[in-house]
Amino acid sequence: MRSFVFGIFLLIAVACSGKTTEDAADQLRFRINLSDTLFVDPGDEILYLQDGLVGYQLADNDRYLYNFDRRENAVEIINLDQLKLERKIRFEKEGPDGTGGYVQSMYYAGGGNFVMAENHQLGIFDINATKLATHKIQEQTFRGDTLLENESLEISGILDEHSTNFITFYSEAFGRPLGIAKLRLEDYNLTKIPVSALADLENFRVELSDAQSMSVVHPSTYKTYVSEKLLLSSNAVNEVFLYNPKDDDLQHFTFNSRLTPNAQKRNIKNKVNSSEEFHEVLAEKGKDVSFLHFTYDKVHARYYRLSQIYIGEGPEGNRYKSVLTVFDQDFNQLFETDDLPIDKVYRRYFAKDGKLYLYENIMDEMAFIVLEIEEENL
Repeated sequence: MRSFVFGIFLLIAVACSGKTTEDAADQLRFRINLSDTLFVDPGDEILYLQDGLVGYQLADNDRYLYNFDRRENAVEIINLDQLKLERKIRFEKEGPDGTGGYVQSMYYAGGGNFVMAENHQLGIFDINATKLATHKIQEQTFRGDTLLENESLEISGILDEHSTNFITFYSEAFGRPLGIAKLRLEDYNLTKIPVSALADLENFRVELSDAQSMSVVHPSTYKTYVSEKLLLSSNAVNEVFLYNPKDDDLQHFTFNSRLTPNAQKRNIKNKVNSSEEFHEVLAEKGKDVSFLHFTYDKVHARYYRLSQIYIGEGPEGNRYKSVLTVFDQDFNQLFETDDLPIDKVYRRYFAKDGKLYLYENIMDEMAFIVLEIEEENL
């Protein structure tokens, strides 16, 4: 079976190239200023902030933010230009237009269509919450490549520009990503692109197993769709993959930082046998670097990424500091700094109108701290 996977790999026309930036001797200098704090007007509704905006998506040329409300099984459409809730679309749970029991993720596919990933299937809905299609992902016979007995497709993914392909990870049991999966929905033709560096994330995973249950902590992975290409990264390693679904081209970029380690510490062992040991390992991992997601600034053709570094213990627990790294559109590292006008780590952020918007829950209101990132003339 393993040699069969290798044979598939040889037959897939994937151009995979790697690139490592030079040591982060900043090519440019940037000035970062806190310019504003913006609040979103919810109108007569109550915005869903309980999950820390974990299910949000930016779309329509960065004009709209789509946020999934698990409480009401609804999508909030927020106009970022006008800073107000424009509409709330409530979806049925049961029946022909139902989303199912538990929606794991929501994805806005463009053209007024939404993808709801629920358990083993994808539901595609229009702007009026009418179901257009259902695609069973887990219990499916695929054309093209084949999933091995211990492999499965992750249900959280994205649709490409024309809603033709569903793109996600394929993984072994308990969330071990092995590579990229591209599934053509019209005929369920599957293309697997093995990515060895994703499998290497196993080195940062820890598992507690006893007779009654199993607990697993593994690195976070990020999928970002930019200009018809998919960015893949993790919080464990200072790198990014750029995948083009049109020709299955895969590029790998690694970076060097002066301010943070370039990877988390590899676990001495990946399996522990007691809760005490499990929590000890997690406490140590909490002091590791954590790289957050990339966001693209269309105005300046730059990528930004925040990272989290441990700086000590405080009265309320571990204390952290943010590091901002700036890249050009070809992922050349331009600048990094930990001298930022913020005193906490922001995990939800995006670029809009040439600025960096940091999500903040202020007294149960949706707010954004706005940072201006301006190039300085040397």
